[in-house]
Amino acid sequence: MDLYVMEYITAVADSGSFSAAAEKCHVGQSALSQQISKLEEQFGIKLFNRNPRGVSLTDAGECFVLRAREILKRTASLESEMAEFAGLKKGNLTLGIITSLQCIDFGGFLSAFCSTYPDITVNILQDGTFELIKLLDDRRIDLAFLNKPIENIPAGLEYQKLGEEFYSLAVPDDHPLVGRNKVSLSEFKDEHFIFHQENQVASELCLAACRAAGFEPDIVCRVSNPATSLSLVQGGLGISFLPTEEFSSRKLDGVAELMLEDPIIKEVGAVWRKDAASPVLKEIIRFAVEWAEYN
Repeated sequence: MDLYVMEYITAVADSGSFSAAAEKCHVGQSALSQQISKLEEQFGIKLFNRNPRGVSLTDAGECFVLRAREILKRTASLESEMAEFAGLKKGNLTLGIITSLQCIDFGGFLSAFCSTYPDITVNILQDGTFELIKLLDDRRIDLAFLNKPIENIPAGLEYQKLGEEFYSLAVPDDHPLVGRNKVSLSEFKDEHFIFHQENQVASELCLAACRAAGFEPDIVCRVSNPATSLSLVQGGLGISFLPTEEFSSRKLDGVAELMLEDPIIKEVGAVWRKDAASPVLKEIIRFAVEWAEYN
């Protein structure tokens, strides 16, 4: 069984389409379909249910894809280790990131890392913290930069704190409390709130803060992007919790920042699988820790 056929099959599983998988793998759709059909004939099973709307995995396909991902990741790790023994710093990394990583200057960090190791190819997937943890478990990413969940990190994963974000309230600039040095969250119990998506740690933290202040927030809208939250506050839809860094990087007319007396603190860090052995992965973790320490 060739590794490239495993890559074809996992690509189809990810995209739900033979044509999209072929484009991702830079191969013709006919060639990809033939290779998968040939493997199915070899095993005497079907890996995919094929229908006009796309494809879905059979039970056998689910098992195959799970094992194939493990083999492909271990193969990549082996290649990286051998490159290390050869005195090279090359390989591939797939990183998962959340939307807001300004507190650790992720852009500066990644630029510095890629400049130091120009032969390492980096791929980036962006999603919420909980989805990134699932992608780690499924071996679809090597390392995640995310918010530490309120609950513990799942067993099998390692966590390293890199920084913290403090949350403020974004309100219309004509709000009666604008001008105060700090405000109590309880003063906003009758406000309309623009909240983070439920799959974001920030949503958990801000909801817990509201409840600790004695009220259940009236959530009129949920968004995943800080820029969208600010524009909705500007439009008068409600108020929103945002990291303090967002106010300096995304200033908008008509929006003011209010600091909270009891700060909401979100911890940002890196997470990876404990069984990961790639020297390239170990190097980017080391690089991230040093970056956070000195920047």
